[in-house]
Amino acid sequence: MDALDPDDIVHLDPKEPFWERFYMVAPLIVVGTKNEDDTHNLAPKHMAAPMGWDDYFGFVCTPRHKTYRNAVRTGVYTVSYPKPSQVVLASLAASPRDTAADGPRSKPALDQLPLRAAETVDGAFLDDAYLFLECALERHVDDLGENSLLIGTVEAVHVDKTALRVSDEDEADAIRDAPLLAYLPPDRYATITQTNAFPFPVGFEK
Repeated sequence: MDALDPDDIVHLDPKEPFWERFYMVAPLIVVGTKNEDDTHNLAPKHMAAPMGWDDYFGFVCTPRHKTYRNAVRTGVYTVSYPKPSQVVLASLAASPRDTAADGPRSKPALDQLPLRAAETVDGAFLDDAYLFLECALERHVDDLGENSLLIGTVEAVHVDKTALRVSDEDEADAIRDAPLLAYLPPDRYATITQTNAFPFPVGFEK
């Protein structure tokens, strides 16, 4: 087995910040939670994924954020997968809170976001997304540095008809007709329209 070629490979110190030294592909979701005053809080996240093959979904957040505190307090959260046409709306959800000296700080930009009510949990989605998950918080794993992993059970799933996989449809055409939004942390995004079937080996099982 050959060693890593020092002429082609740069060795980074894992004790120093390194995730922003290169690009990789991640999802972009918008997590919805309920504030103490019953207003809705939406925030984009990219460290998010199904937690296995069952009905678990998790995302990374810091306890400093309202998203974490709201989800732990209420026990529920929603997940919206935006379409590429909604990247500006997802960005608005990341806008900083105001600096009001009295009362809770708010995100004025959230007033500009179109919302859709969840059906099973007390929450709201980013309207016109292509995938919606309603989740009940199952556990949270803290002290991952300054971050935590929140894991919930999916209580309801809603999918835009154009994004739903159907047996008699060419899957490449389905993605071309309903493009996917990908985030390339820390500062870029991509619209996925062209895909290829993965060459699984014979006998492969998940």
